[in-house]
Amino acid sequence: MNDLQVETEAVEWVSAFDDAIGSRDAAKLKDLFSDPAYFRDNGALTWDYRQFHGRDVVVSTLVGLAGEIQPHRFRISSDWPAPNLQDHGGNEIFEAFFDFDTKFGKGVLVLNAVRDGASSRLRARAIFTRLEDLHGTEPLARHPAGRGYVSAHPGQTWKQHRDAARQYLDREPEVVVVGAGQAGLTTAACLRRLGVDVLNIDRYDHVGDSWNKRYDALYLHNPIEMNGFPFLPFPPHYPQYLPKDLIGDWLDIYARYMDLTVWTGTEFVSATYDASADRWDAVVRSSDGTERELHPRHIVWATGGIGGKPFVPTWDGIEAFAGKVMHSSQYTGAADYGIKKAIIIGVATSAHDIARNLHDGGVEVTMFQRGPVVVNNVDTANLAYAGYLDPAIPTELVDLRYGIGLINPLRESASRAYHTMAQDIDRELLDGLKAAGLELGDGVDGQGWLDLFLRTGGGYYLNTGTSELIAAGKIKIEQFKRIVEFVPAGVELDDGSIVQGDIIVLATGYQSRKSEVASVFGQDIGDRVGEIARLDPEGEWASMWGQTGQRGLWFNGGGINQMRPGSQRLALLIKADLAGYISETFRRKANG
Repeated sequence: MNDLQVETEAVEWVSAFDDAIGSRDAAKLKDLFSDPAYFRDNGALTWDYRQFHGRDVVVSTLVGLAGEIQPHRFRISSDWPAPNLQDHGGNEIFEAFFDFDTKFGKGVLVLNAVRDGASSRLRARAIFTRLEDLHGTEPLARHPAGRGYVSAHPGQTWKQHRDAARQYLDREPEVVVVGAGQAGLTTAACLRRLGVDVLNIDRYDHVGDSWNKRYDALYLHNPIEMNGFPFLPFPPHYPQYLPKDLIGDWLDIYARYMDLTVWTGTEFVSATYDASADRWDAVVRSSDGTERELHPRHIVWATGGIGGKPFVPTWDGIEAFAGKVMHSSQYTGAADYGIKKAIIIGVATSAHDIARNLHDGGVEVTMFQRGPVVVNNVDTANLAYAGYLDPAIPTELVDLRYGIGLINPLRESASRAYHTMAQDIDRELLDGLKAAGLELGDGVDGQGWLDLFLRTGGGYYLNTGTSELIAAGKIKIEQFKRIVEFVPAGVELDDGSIVQGDIIVLATGYQSRKSEVASVFGQDIGDRVGEIARLDPEGEWASMWGQTGQRGLWFNGGGINQMRPGSQRLALLIKADLAGYISETFRRKANG
């Protein structure tokens, strides 16, 4: 089939879709979808992050949404690739990108279609819609005329103007973003681009310290190509796997580049929602103890990737250990402790990174495993996001395709197929780890680490060198269930032997963000929001980037490749709410 034929079929499908959704004709819509069919939306039609599974559900949902949102004028996009044929695991998928308008803004629709065996017509297997812009709230003009500010008094310089504005003495911020890491800063940058008055609050003394103060051996385990920030990609000379200090420096650069207002050394103490005034009453505390009340319309909680506060288990008798016990979040580097032997409890990413750092520092390391772990080489892991590594494919296009790939039944199938392939590729490595005593797993229903990242945020390791040390016996593995008791010198095992250690590092992960929210906003709001950054029943990452069960409270986090498009959608949704576009019909209901 030539390009003209492909485009002709795309025009035929989208013209029929435009007519059917415009007339809210369920029968016509149903005829355009395969069975099963799937629909995912990021803000364009639902003002939220939602997905719908099954042809009848998809059709009834689209008909229901069309009345108020009024999607129309679907046409082949000039911003994205022309309609084309894609090979998805040996299956031919028809891919097309369509721009469209709604009553409130503009969106893009991604179509994945298959050919009906009986009629040879294209039928949609999956569609993904994403909010791209809002009517009447276009981004700030490129290089606004003049000096970029209005003087409050004769002779006021730009710096004097910005210094005064950053104090918020004459106004309230429309949005307070809690956190000035990658999630917080990208959220603020996208909001500022839309003309929203936004303030970042961060407990660290300097922007970037959320990375600078982590353990010395920390590097990203995914490649730089997928980790660029909105509006500012990394320079080409940066390494493929970014060290934590370079990320910390980049956060500081980014905040300055985007001219963001960040109050560092400031703790977000508490907040209550005033429904009558449609605003928050929030208390923040600076490092000198001074407290101040702020009244934003919206709060974005952007304090971490997957979890909140460190999870520190309580084990009977651990106080008998004579050495130091610390959580992995407190660990810095082997040279800081002057030790000869170390015990690490946990075998996921942080545990592996710390174990290697200790080993490289001449420390004898034993890792205790509490549950199965999924392991793959980092090069094998890169195959899961090969699109980001192809310089011919723009990052924004990969992000858009990633959006349709997160439709849950499709994601699960793809994760399962990838995991099977990855296990075959890494068979030699995995056999060596098994022989060394490491218990390997396959994740949930054989979906491997890709699924675990979304489901729990842990339970896997993408190998950058520690696995070879384990397989060679240079880092020892023991099973946690063999521990009989903690003793002054370390731990006693079930055979009476003692595993000695001068420190015990608890690489035991983090509490859910739900508990963190309850501790700051109160249990009632914690209950209204429910789970955060965990798969919800639809297959979305609960409460992330879209609405939550508490009006005016939003969340950002996860991997940088998730935050990049997520921050943009989150900013648009907040702007839409400020503009009064989101009706009660589309408000997220409280959890439960």
